[in-house]
Amino acid sequence: MFRYRSPDLSSRLPQRTVTYLRSGAPEGSRNEELFDAACQFRDSGHAADECEEQLLARASADGLSETEALHTIRSAFTRSAREPAGRNGSGRRKSTKRDAPEPGIPIETPPAPIDDGFVPLLDACFEDTEFVAIAPAREDDEGEIQPQRGVTMTAADWKARVVRKGGIDRCFSTKHGLFVRINPMIKDGARNEDVTAFRHALVEFDRDEAGKPIPKEEQYRRIVTSGLPVAALIDSGNKSLHAWIRVDAPNEKEYRRRVDVIWDLFEGLNLDRQNRNASRLSRCPDGWRTVDGEVRRQSLLATGLGAASWDEWVRSREGAESAIRMPVAELAEYDTGNDPNNVLGTRWLCRGGSLVIVGQSGVGKSSLCMQLMILWALGRPAFHITPVTPLRSLLIQAENDIGDLAEMYQGVRQGMELTAEEEALLDERIIIYRDTTRTGEAFVDLAGKLVEQHKPDLVWVDPLLNYIGDEISEQRVISDFCCRMLNGISLRTGVIWCLLHHTGKPSRDPKASSHWTASDLAYSGLGSSALTNWSRETLVLVRIKTPAGTPPTFQFSATKRRMRAGFLSTAGEPTDTIFLRHSNRGGICWDQCEEPEPEKKTSTSKYTMGGRKSNFDPVAFRAIVDAFGGTVNRANVKNVAAASKCAERTVWSWWKKLKDSELEVLQKPPAESAAETQPAAAASAADIPPL
Repeated sequence: MFRYRSPDLSSRLPQRTVTYLRSGAPEGSRNEELFDAACQFRDSGHAADECEEQLLARASADGLSETEALHTIRSAFTRSAREPAGRNGSGRRKSTKRDAPEPGIPIETPPAPIDDGFVPLLDACFEDTEFVAIAPAREDDEGEIQPQRGVTMTAADWKARVVRKGGIDRCFSTKHGLFVRINPMIKDGARNEDVTAFRHALVEFDRDEAGKPIPKEEQYRRIVTSGLPVAALIDSGNKSLHAWIRVDAPNEKEYRRRVDVIWDLFEGLNLDRQNRNASRLSRCPDGWRTVDGEVRRQSLLATGLGAASWDEWVRSREGAESAIRMPVAELAEYDTGNDPNNVLGTRWLCRGGSLVIVGQSGVGKSSLCMQLMILWALGRPAFHITPVTPLRSLLIQAENDIGDLAEMYQGVRQGMELTAEEEALLDERIIIYRDTTRTGEAFVDLAGKLVEQHKPDLVWVDPLLNYIGDEISEQRVISDFCCRMLNGISLRTGVIWCLLHHTGKPSRDPKASSHWTASDLAYSGLGSSALTNWSRETLVLVRIKTPAGTPPTFQFSATKRRMRAGFLSTAGEPTDTIFLRHSNRGGICWDQCEEPEPEKKTSTSKYTMGGRKSNFDPVAFRAIVDAFGGTVNRANVKNVAAASKCAERTVWSWWKKLKDSELEVLQKPPAESAAETQPAAAASAADIPPL
């Protein structure tokens, strides 16, 4: 690890570079600032070996790896030195990060070209491991300039080649123009189907709808005032500027929708409609093209203009402009049987959806989560819930240490009989983090960064109560945490949130949930019902009562989109509820079982209360009441209680029961009543005490 040393302030470095060496650079501009500082050392007459130690120490303190930092520094020293900036100057080449025009510079003035802009473009728009397609142009037989299919290499490999060759323009011999595809591609890819991330949309316009030319100053003004997140702004070397708008769409359909939003925003400016596709070619910085016999350079002007992200830009817009319109015509034509957003079951969970798994404390929700992650990562069904494709999971949890997780994993491995090849796949497709300190917005910020880093399909949060950071019974808390914060990430990335949650304390009434349906179970989670209303699906795991000697058995119910999940009973019939037990094959694992026989209830006497035999004898009680006037009232209740050897409250209860039974006899048909009362004489209404 390099240790940072204070720079030699007597050197000829500009103050901006000295400040960088002292204070560093924030994430997102570390490579840029390191490259700029290396250029200033070079321009000031320092040799590479003189400044390497200081720059490496600074870069290491900022979080860059030694390999990455060395590459950036040496890239700067492959270029020719410029006129030194001097200590009193800013020493600043044109910045690649401009959230707003600099003070004193009119908004109509485009930035000056950035020297050696190709590498900063890669840093701003691509990950080092992503494939970037560069296409040289050629003149066809009819004299037209046409881009070729091009070459794909990773961004890191392109940077290395640029260092070796001395510039991207030296990697190709053409003078007819150099192009770069705006989005990452598969290796050797050139079509829309080959795009691996729908990250950028290309905006280009140099004429209005009337055909009148639009100066570059006006193009720049319109792009900047839109507030859109401009990942890169490129001068084409001719009439137009190319703006790469960062849309970060989770899929192609959403990409097309976001492109439509951009086109509506620039209505009247005659945007080039050929630029709507995700594999579009744009002019590549540092390439050369010939226009009217003049050789011109294509240049990077800036990166990072406007909003920080598409979501931030959407939130900044007022009123209904930020809402997502769903035209009826699109609904009519949508193929629900082949929904590209479907992830699990029959459109049970789709991209951007949400799942809450509710269960009693200690029943094994975390181990169930592990089992679901493993099976779905392998593309295998879990309790007949089938993934469309193998799924990548990110688990953020607080309850279990590494030993707990190891027991769960090893139990599922044993129960599912995983092969070594399958385990190797799981190491790539399941990412687990433990965090026990963050809550609320701090947690969501962490989750968002991990989603951007690992690009999962499912994000498991175990348990919700550890991370929500506020009173879960308040609707406003659920709305803020789930609707605003979690939905903001899922709408941008398409991830499905899977939240593990606890039930509340059991009711003291043993019959409180005896007649609940699966839909009722959806609301068994602790806190506000807004959580259930927010989730796309709520799965409920609850232990049920079974006869003595039966292994612990659990009911597992899909409560909202029930039959879409894919549950099948042990008889193979579709159902919304299945039954599970802990595996008896060793290790922590879950198995489906048959629905158990219900617990048998002990029969009680007709006159029992609370399961205890009652002393009520209607014939004897009637004789006592008759002895004190034939009815029970406040005047004689004490005497009746003493004769009956019970409490006054019991007398009133027995008296009501006696009246009910005698009235029932009176109201029966005469034949039936007479038969039941023989050999005694039938009672008349006059014999029945007043009610």
